[in-house]
Amino acid sequence: MTVVAPKPATKPKPKSNLPCLLCLHGGGTSARIFAIQVGRLQRALAKHFRFVFVDGPFICPPGPGVLPFFEGMGPYRRWINKDGCDEDKVRPLLKKRMAEDGGNFVGVLGFSQGARLALGLLHEKQEQRAEAFNEFGFGVFICGTYPPLGLSSALFPTTPTAQFETQYWDAKHEGILRIPTVHVMGDRDPFLHKSRLLSRCSDPASTSVMQFAMGHSLPVAPADTQRVANKVIALHENYRIEMEDAAREMQALEKGVENVAVTAVPLQT
Repeated sequence: MTVVAPKPATKPKPKSNLPCLLCLHGGGTSARIFAIQVGRLQRALAKHFRFVFVDGPFICPPGPGVLPFFEGMGPYRRWINKDGCDEDKVRPLLKKRMAEDGGNFVGVLGFSQGARLALGLLHEKQEQRAEAFNEFGFGVFICGTYPPLGLSSALFPTTPTAQFETQYWDAKHEGILRIPTVHVMGDRDPFLHKSRLLSRCSDPASTSVMQFAMGHSLPVAPADTQRVANKVIALHENYRIEMEDAAREMQALEKGVENVAVTAVPLQT
């Protein structure tokens, strides 16, 4: 009788140790569609970041400009439903996707409605909320719309009607986000005025605005794509330096405490 040796178990392909960007698609698309839309930028940043995509929780009709190119690529999804933003669905979904991936997340990249959510997530970290996504050190907002979408922040709309895009500016949003960001806009985007409103939510001292000859899409020209890529690289480099400085300060503080403990004079009884 011939004994056939069992095949060795296939080892899972090791993941890249590159830092990760959590990528949030626009309303009426999906993670799979967004991976195609952002492909040029992803290739330009392939040596610097790994892009991690996640599907929104709510099924909806296809968004503006999705058809006919992405016909048959449903279900199409969004981050809010008719009852507003469901924190109990959105937050665990994002946490689960990041945990499953296991990567080193450093920033969040959002397109259109996804940019609204990305800004809200960064604001949670800034406000030091217990449930915040503290991994994110910067944000990339592409053709973002307005208003910001917060999961728990009282500064952002919480009613179902207000959570859908509006053209009316709320003065309390002026410059509220101080975490570094870049806002990328299209001069032919029918939602350009909403992108400009979203950009006003970022503190001018910590953000930059890039406008290109495009519609509600990502940059197509190689030079434009590279400009955005360079900005993302710079944001991450600044964040990396900031984290290293903070780690050194913590080490120095801990060492100082140890030295104090060693040199302390015992109390005489």
